Amino acid sequence: MAASLLGLAFSLPYAIIFSTFTSLPTLAAKLNAKPLPSRFDQAPNPDQEPMPPSLWHNRRADYRDVQKSQKEEEEKRLKEEKEKQEKAKQAQVQAVKDVQQQAINANNQAVALGKAGRFADAIVQHEKACKIDPSSQEFKINLSAAYCMYGDQRLKAGDASGAAHLYRKSLVVLSNNALAGNKLSQAIKKLGMDPTLADNRIGLGDQLAAGGDLAGATLEYTLAMQLEPGAKTYTKMGDISVRYGQVQNALSWYRQATVKNPNYGPAHRGAGFAYMMLKDYTQAASSLRKAVIADPDDRASGQALVEIWRKQVASQPTLAENHLGLGTALQLSGDLDGAEAEYMKVEQLDRSNPQIGPARNSLVKARKHKEADKHREAAETFFSQGLKREALSELAQAAMMEPNNARYQFQLGEYLEAAGDYQNALAAYRKSVLIDPRNEEGARRMRELVGQLNKDQQHQQHHQNHQQQQQNSRTPEQTPPQRIQLARPQEEQPSPVAVNTNYKGVESSPYAGNFRTHDESPTREVEKRDIIEKTTEPAPTQAASTANNSAVSVGIHPVLKQAAELEQRGDFNGAVEALKAALPDNLSNPEFHHRIGMDLVNLGQTSEAISELRIASALDPANRIFADDLARVLKIHQKSLSSNGAGEGR
Repeated sequence: MAASLLGLAFSLPYAIIFSTFTSLPTLAAKLNAKPLPSRFDQAPNPDQEPMPPSLWHNRRADYRDVQKSQKEEEEKRLKEEKEKQEKAKQAQVQAVKDVQQQAINANNQAVALGKAGRFADAIVQHEKACKIDPSSQEFKINLSAAYCMYGDQRLKAGDASGAAHLYRKSLVVLSNNALAGNKLSQAIKKLGMDPTLADNRIGLGDQLAAGGDLAGATLEYTLAMQLEPGAKTYTKMGDISVRYGQVQNALSWYRQATVKNPNYGPAHRGAGFAYMMLKDYTQAASSLRKAVIADPDDRASGQALVEIWRKQVASQPTLAENHLGLGTALQLSGDLDGAEAEYMKVEQLDRSNPQIGPARNSLVKARKHKEADKHREAAETFFSQGLKREALSELAQAAMMEPNNARYQFQLGEYLEAAGDYQNALAAYRKSVLIDPRNEEGARRMRELVGQLNKDQQHQQHHQNHQQQQQNSRTPEQTPPQRIQLARPQEEQPSPVAVNTNYKGVESSPYAGNFRTHDESPTREVEKRDIIEKTTEPAPTQAASTANNSAVSVGIHPVLKQAAELEQRGDFNGAVEALKAALPDNLSNPEFHHRIGMDLVNLGQTSEAISELRIASALDPANRIFADDLARVLKIHQKSLSSNGAGEGR
C-alpha cells in the first residue's frame, strides 16, 4: 500500500507537466489581452530623474580592438608617407629637369653669342652652364673652346699676354685641349720667350702665383715639370700645393726634389716650413738646417731655425743640448757672437759635453770664412767697377784663405778669363769642378775655354804656316833684309794668380754630422752617403767600353794595366780599389776618373759613377768617348730614378 502510494506520488507531477505542455497551444491561442505598457509608450516626465548612463560605454577595450586600431592607424600613416614621398620625388625630378633646362638654355645662349663673336659674354653663359651642371663634359668642352677662340681674337689684336691668359683658362677647364696648348706656346713666343725652356715656364708660373692666379701658376709649373723634371720644378709644385693648403702633398713634392738634388736649398726650406705647419718641429729644424747649409744667404730659413731653437731653450733652459742647438742655428744664420755666447752656456751647464769642442772649431772656421767672404764681396765690387786687377787681388786672398771653396775657384776663373789669362782660368775652373763634381757650369766653361784655346792655337799655327810658305816662296833677291829688333817694354799685364792644380781633396770633418763650415763642400758629404742604386739594365756596353779604353792607356800607367787585368776577370771591385788607391797622385788624370766611373757602373753604383765621369769629361772636354759614356750613364741613372719614383707614388 505504501509502495503504491509512493509510486503515485512520483508519477503525479509527470502527469501534471505532461498535461500542461499538451494544453499550451490551446492556451496560447486563447490569449487576447493587451501587452503591458512600455516606457517608450509613456510621455517623458520632466520632473522625473534621468536614467543613469549605460556602463557599456566605459568598459575596458579588448586587446583585439587595440590591435585593430593600431593596424588601421599604421596603414594610414604609411599611405600618407608614401604619397608624400611620391610627391617629393616628382618635385625633385621636376627640379632637376628645370635645372638641366636652365643649363641647356645658358649653353645654347652662349653658343649663339660665340657665333656672333661676343666671346666675353659667351664665356659668362658657358661658365653658368658648367656651374649649374658641373658633370656635363659637353659644357666643359664648349667653355674650353670659347676661351680658346677668345684667345685667338686677342692674339690677332696684338694682346699676346691676354691671349696667353685665355689659353691657360682653356687648359685649366680641359687639360687635354691640345689646340689650346699649341696656341699658348705661340702666345709665349709672341712675348719673346722660348716656351720649350723649363725656366721660362717657371718664371711665368711665379708671376701668376704672385698675382693670385694659382690655377694658371699650377699649369705653368706642371708644363715645366714635363719639360724638365728636376728639383726646381718639383719644389715649385710643392710651393703651389702649400698655397692650396695641401701640406702633405707638398711634402711629397719636396721629398722628390731632394732625391733629384740633395743640395737644393729651396726644397729643404719648403719642407721645413711645411713641417712647421704640421707642428713637427724636430723635422722642421732638420730640414731648415739643411736649407741654410745649402744656401747660407737664405735668411728666412735661418731665422725660422733660430726661432725653433729659442722656443726649445725657453721650454728647458737648463738643458745643454738646447743651447748647443741654438748656438749652431745662430752660427749658420751668421750671428757668430750669439753662437759663441750659447757655446759658453753649454760649457757652464755641461763641461764634459763631447760636442762643445767640435762646435768651437767650427766657429773658428766660420769666422775665417766670414773674413774670406769680405774679400769676395770687395772683389765683386771692384769687378763691377771695371777694376779687374783689384778684383783679382781681393778674390785671390779669399781663395788663399779657403782653397777648397768651389765658389771662390769658379769666380776666380771668371775673373782670370776676363783678364785674358786663359791658362790659369782653365786651372781655376778645373779645380772648382774637382771640389764640386756637380758644378755643371764650371764644366761647361772649361769646355768652352778649351775649345777657344784650341781655335786660337789652330789659328796661330795656320798663321805661322802661311808665313813660312810665303818666306819659302821668296827668291833670295826678294828676301827683305833683317832688322835688329829693339827690346820694347812689355805691356803691363795683370799678375797671374798661381793656382795649384794638384788638388788633394777635401778632408771631411769628423763632426760634419753636427757642424759644417762654409768652406766644406756639401757635395762631398752627399756623395759619401749616397745610397747605392742598382740599375735596372745590364751594362755590357760600359764594360766593353772600359776594356776597349784600357788598351789605349795600358802602357801609360801600371795601375791602369792592373785594373784592366782585374776587369777582364770580372773583378770590378778590385779594379775600383786599385784605381782609388792611386787616385790621390793622379787627380788630374782624366783616364783614372773615367775608368773608376765605368767600373762603378758595372757594379751598379751609378750615383757615384756619374761624379767620376763628370770629372773625367771636365778634365778632357774634347774626348768624345768620355762625353758619350757620361750621357749614357746619366740616362741609365735617370731611368732608375723614374722606376723607383713610380713605385713610391706621390
